Amino acid sequence: MLVLALAVGCSNKPDDVALVTNIKSQMFSDPQLKGASLQVTSHDGQVTLTGTVPNDGAHLDAYKIASQTPGVTKVIDQVAVEAAEAPPMPAAQPKAAAPPARRAREKKPSSVPSDAEVTQEVAPPAAPAPQQQEAAVTQPAPASPASAPPPAPQPTQVPIPAGTTMTIRMIDGVDSSVNRPGEIFHASLEAPLVEGDQVVVSKGADVYVRLASANSSGKMTGQSELRLELVKLEFQGQSYSLVSSTYSLAGASRGKDTAKKVGAGAVLGTLLGAVIGGGKGAAIGAGVGAGAGGVYQASTRGKQVKIASETKLDFQLEQPVTITVQPKSHPSEQ
Repeated sequence: MLVLALAVGCSNKPDDVALVTNIKSQMFSDPQLKGASLQVTSHDGQVTLTGTVPNDGAHLDAYKIASQTPGVTKVIDQVAVEAAEAPPMPAAQPKAAAPPARRAREKKPSSVPSDAEVTQEVAPPAAPAPQQQEAAVTQPAPASPASAPPPAPQPTQVPIPAGTTMTIRMIDGVDSSVNRPGEIFHASLEAPLVEGDQVVVSKGADVYVRLASANSSGKMTGQSELRLELVKLEFQGQSYSLVSSTYSLAGASRGKDTAKKVGAGAVLGTLLGAVIGGGKGAAIGAGVGAGAGGVYQASTRGKQVKIASETKLDFQLEQPVTITVQPKSHPSEQ
């Protein structure tokens, strides 16, 4: 009886070679396991799966095939699932791809099964959750701020001290017999105003002068005279008041000329009187001659004073003036 029982028990043991062959043939026919690299071993109906599969679906199929094959008492799952490679990032700044993770599920037996061990139910692995790919959101690179333009040059204040000589060239003419005190005449700066090594006001700037006084010689006595003074300077659209010395121009004295001409008339009258009437005639002739000389002088005028256009005149500033110099907008600007 004992020998018979042992024979029956040995006949119920599963054929490990047949189990491995059966499982591999089913895996070969499964389309999801085409690219899998699996190894199947069996010991007394206990099947061990090792290797890698491309995804969770292939992993589930391999486990089902092994666990549902007749004669398999237990499945030890040591299969690893290869993580799908991350798609290339479309952004200019790609994120570093994480190394592929390998997951392995393993069922270890709590004890070595005996010959009489009843087939155990092995829970299948959980169905894989659908894989979700995160869409890489590309953040645009911040635009580089536009380079700030250089600050605009500012005007400078340059003082011209008192005592500075200003040479001008008259544009208008002045006549002592025509013009009256207070009249304004146009001129231009003949030499630039320089302070240190800087040209403050360029040649040709507009200058205005005023006729301070004008004396015209009388019929008998007097002297013609003109007195001019600076009034203002115009430069770069601004006007600057000027206080300067006066420029004086005088003609010849009328009194001396009158005495000479009256004296000559008296001498001529005396000579004529002596010839005509002797001594008494000489006295009468002298008076007549003097009167005649005076009448001649009254009919003429003394020499008048004129300052013609293009005449150069020099003035000295008696008070300082501060000139606002605008920055040059063109290399040729003076």
